[in-house]
Amino acid sequence: MKLIYGLPLLALVVTACSNFAQPTKPDDLVEQAVVLENRFAELALPKMDEALSVFEDPAIDALRSPALSKFSSEEEFSGWLKLTREAARERGVVRPPPMPMMAMPGSMDGEMAAEAPAEAAQETITVTGSSIPGSADNPEITNNQKAGVDEGGIIKQIGQYLVVLQDGRLFVTDLMPDGAPGLKLADRADVYRSSDEDTWYDEVLVAGRTILVTGYSYAEEATEYTVLNLGEDGKVTRQATFYISSNDYYSGSNYATRMIGGKLVIHTPIYLEGRGWWDELDIPVIREWRREDGDGFRERTELEDGRPLFSATDIWMPVQRTLKPVIHTVTVCDIAGVTDVAVPACKATAIIGTETHEFLVTKDAFWLWMSPAEEELERELGEDMDYPDCSEGLRPQLADIAPSALVRLPIDGAMPSVLSVRGEPQNQFSLDMDAGTFRAVLDWRHRDCSPWYEKDAADLTYFDVPLSDLGYVFQDAAGGRYFDLPSPGVSSYEARFTEKHLVYGAREGWGGWPPSDDEMRDNGRAIVVPVADPSQPVTLELPHDVIRAERAGPYMAVTGYHDHAGLSLSLIDLRAEPRVSGTLTLKGRFESENRSHAFNSRIDADGKGLIGLPTVPLSDDADRWWWWSESSDMTYLTASPDGSLSEAGLLDATRVDPDLPSPSGYECEVSCVDWYGNARPIFTGGRVLALINSELVEGKVEGGKVTELRRIDLTAPIGD
Repeated sequence: MKLIYGLPLLALVVTACSNFAQPTKPDDLVEQAVVLENRFAELALPKMDEALSVFEDPAIDALRSPALSKFSSEEEFSGWLKLTREAARERGVVRPPPMPMMAMPGSMDGEMAAEAPAEAAQETITVTGSSIPGSADNPEITNNQKAGVDEGGIIKQIGQYLVVLQDGRLFVTDLMPDGAPGLKLADRADVYRSSDEDTWYDEVLVAGRTILVTGYSYAEEATEYTVLNLGEDGKVTRQATFYISSNDYYSGSNYATRMIGGKLVIHTPIYLEGRGWWDELDIPVIREWRREDGDGFRERTELEDGRPLFSATDIWMPVQRTLKPVIHTVTVCDIAGVTDVAVPACKATAIIGTETHEFLVTKDAFWLWMSPAEEELERELGEDMDYPDCSEGLRPQLADIAPSALVRLPIDGAMPSVLSVRGEPQNQFSLDMDAGTFRAVLDWRHRDCSPWYEKDAADLTYFDVPLSDLGYVFQDAAGGRYFDLPSPGVSSYEARFTEKHLVYGAREGWGGWPPSDDEMRDNGRAIVVPVADPSQPVTLELPHDVIRAERAGPYMAVTGYHDHAGLSLSLIDLRAEPRVSGTLTLKGRFESENRSHAFNSRIDADGKGLIGLPTVPLSDDADRWWWWSESSDMTYLTASPDGSLSEAGLLDATRVDPDLPSPSGYECEVSCVDWYGNARPIFTGGRVLALINSELVEGKVEGGKVTELRRIDLTAPIGD
């Protein structure tokens, strides 16, 4: 089974103790990093005050640098690490790391197996996609968050071929066999080299005819990248495999890899507390492919210990006070021309920050919002201090909110920039950058209220700041603008951005389960915030709650439940004054995958088109149930130009008893859990297709209805 760690991403870092001059220009910062000596050689920290939270205790100011700078030597980094660990033990921040969660097939939440409870964890992963055309070689078929940033997924397109990643294998389907539209299995290739491997293969990206598959090996304690090539005949050939040492990148709420301009972009975190806390720091390395014999024996071709991605003098120090530090690393690799004897050219930006964070990836930067960890919020409240009412109290004031840091880490490796901010985003979809402005919707929680203690109705705040306000010195005062937002009515919410609007809605409870037989939920609401004037939000009533929100052309599509009848979907038309233009309930159907990529749409400029999402029936005779979805049907809805909705039918999964052997004799050997789900609606070249577990199904649209045209079984012998 796959071990799940709460992986951070990239983090900021800045140096120069508070008693050093704070330069204001990048040139000054670079010069300062050169001349500084080991600031921690003879340093002793004053006694910490437990009446103060870690994030506000000046006793540890020497461990951070409000002005961006790097460690001046290996010795200085070692001295900083030693002092930080000693302070963490003294303060009691260091605790035994929690047992890694063993994700079981059928468990919920994005941090567990995504193939299981159908509606579970809808709050963690539902997303606004950016439907933009890709290149001629790689048409855009993935529901990505940001335009121009392709996310690692389970299906991509190269010319006339679809490439599916399942079971550590690539399945290549020809969409134009013999020059005519059709479906034909062209190749099936193992990414793994031995059936004894413990590697989990999760994401595939493409650039031109190059395929890159990302996996994680616990034996190697490294992220594995396999570079392959797709020939004009649809056959796959292996080019190279390389490793970058890291903690497990797997995340239930974000994808690990991105492809930007043909280059791989990934985060590789290193925890300095918990795992490895008692050891010397091992700088992450990149290692070449290992040749293997038939028994799986591996021998490195070059560099026994690998090539370090960076040195201690490349690491930016933290700007925040933190005793639970993480080195967040952004690695950019040029995979063009990679072979089995040469690793790709990679450039890493390493930065130290807090453990609690969310991130956004745009075409030119990683954006990191870092907040104090729960242990760093704790303090001893005196008898004369009132503890806040965390469940129903008044909305906290700006002074009641713990400080966070917004960091911009350029993809090209240029110098980071930083801003002091307040509030905390719930996931990457709470963050956005467009037209020179960074935006966010934030949980507005009192500093003395645990992150796990939800209010009955969420307090939310809208934040924006022009990019020009980010600088090279971390100020104590909060930057940017903050606007109170209407509460969605309950605590668990979904928030998505478009270029002109923020839309959010909520549901009671953590998961996305449908109501029980006799349960009737209150009507929900959607709040639409114009980003040009966030002080003028519009509240819209919905006939259901909100478990998913997705961008679909000029609409925001929101799904949810009112009763046990089935899943409801509403369109919010954003072309003029926001309005609910249509609602449809899918009788007896329930949403079965919560990943952002499980939703997709093809909406024309006039607002007309198709929406696709996986569903399952609540029916014993379907051989699957809404809480255990081996295979999902693909349900389609038609949007009219006025934003109204109608059912367009479904492409159904073959009814196969999952306990019986495969009729084709197919067996999975490696990576046999679909962590990111296995169903995807695909719109390409005017065709409507669906990946349904191990089947690829094509539909035809006639009279506004989708009916099956053809299908193939990806596990069948090639040529059948």
